[in-house]
Amino acid sequence: MPNNIDMTSTANLPVDESSGNNSDPTQFTLLKLIGCSLFGILFFLVPIYQDGKWTIMMGILSDGIKGFIGNNMAFFTLPLFIVSSIISLVYYLLPQAISKQLPFSKHLVASHWFWVLLSTVGGIVSVMLLFNVGPQWVLEKQTGVTAYIDVAGAIFVVIGLGCLFLPFLTDYGLLDFVGTLMRPVYKRLFGLPGRSVVDTLASWIGASSIAVIMTSKQYERGYYTAKESATIATNFSVISLPFVLLTSQVAGLEGYFFQLYGSMALICITCAIVVPKLPPLKNVPNHYYSSVGKRVSEIAEHGHSPLSWACKQSFATASKSPNPLVSLKNGFGTMCDLFIMMMPAAMTIEFLALVLYYHTSLFQIISYPFIHVLDLLQIPDAETAAPGVVIGLLDQFVPAIIAGTQQSEITRFILAGLSITQLIFFAESALLIMRSKIPLTITHLIAIFFIRTAIALPILALIAHWIF
Repeated sequence: MPNNIDMTSTANLPVDESSGNNSDPTQFTLLKLIGCSLFGILFFLVPIYQDGKWTIMMGILSDGIKGFIGNNMAFFTLPLFIVSSIISLVYYLLPQAISKQLPFSKHLVASHWFWVLLSTVGGIVSVMLLFNVGPQWVLEKQTGVTAYIDVAGAIFVVIGLGCLFLPFLTDYGLLDFVGTLMRPVYKRLFGLPGRSVVDTLASWIGASSIAVIMTSKQYERGYYTAKESATIATNFSVISLPFVLLTSQVAGLEGYFFQLYGSMALICITCAIVVPKLPPLKNVPNHYYSSVGKRVSEIAEHGHSPLSWACKQSFATASKSPNPLVSLKNGFGTMCDLFIMMMPAAMTIEFLALVLYYHTSLFQIISYPFIHVLDLLQIPDAETAAPGVVIGLLDQFVPAIIAGTQQSEITRFILAGLSITQLIFFAESALLIMRSKIPLTITHLIAIFFIRTAIALPILALIAHWIF
């Protein structure tokens, strides 16, 4: 067999039966492979310098949409939460024989009563905010408005765009090409398939939520094992560059962005090597999703160079991929699923975290043991900083808000660093993982959160004392 594959020949290549173009299926497949994958790269992965900052095309488009909506974001998010809560209740309370006959029942029937409860609370609070009726602790800027309007609006736009266009990054052969070439590096360092490098890039440059969605889809299609998908979702779905910049600004550390970003890179690489070797990730089975089995091989066949095998694998995937309009339709279905079933619960968790932090002493009590840990690490203002160590489990942004209230730059740096390295938070990433087929439970996710915290905290303390 030849060492280099001829991308213009149909010999030894699968025929594209989905294109509808029988005259030259190879040319159409090649067009999908190059055109769709190139669009996915440009939209999600290519940095663009605009208005004095680095961003990506998705960031530019999301900023444009948010700018267009402007101060009317409440009229976009709140009615959606209200409708979502009604749909969730109707589909869940009806007998299964009836609910399964309703439109989109596969996506809209909640898997657990707890999600229905959170969604219902979200609908009730949204009604209060929409009509400005209710107690002040619900209506105030730092609780209800932040959760259900400000943060929700930003996430709606980012996740919506991500769901629509993510198939162009995942379904047309790019992952197969990159994964086959990168396999030796990722396998040696992390014990992961090479295609996971694209998940990493989508997260570091784009958004962690997009990377979690990508990983779960790849697992369901037989491209990752359960252990690989669990490892990637909890250790490689890191915080994006724009969020790190935003975190540095909120924490009052604008001049230390590069130190903060470098610390995140060091800690996340360390965690990616160490955490999978410890329970619970160590005990996750290394099996493919049962209903599909293994669907990919990144090891080159005899007679193929790594490059020629990467080309063949990517071409084979592109030949079976749907046309772009079908991909957009599928992406729209995923977007509706997340908007209606995930986002109300996620924003309710963030709302409750903010209420508990600002109006109760719960987190001060829970975080009491960490006061002694922070004192041991010689971190100033340990008593006021301790809640920021644990509250990140509920929402990633709250530790940065707490950091902004601290006097010590060392304390601010450590709390800001935790907010971008703990990664597991139930307002978004943890909820996405739990709604996926990845076999991780609430207990698993909490354990991983504290393991990552135990690794990150001393490293951040050393770096902070060195910088300041």
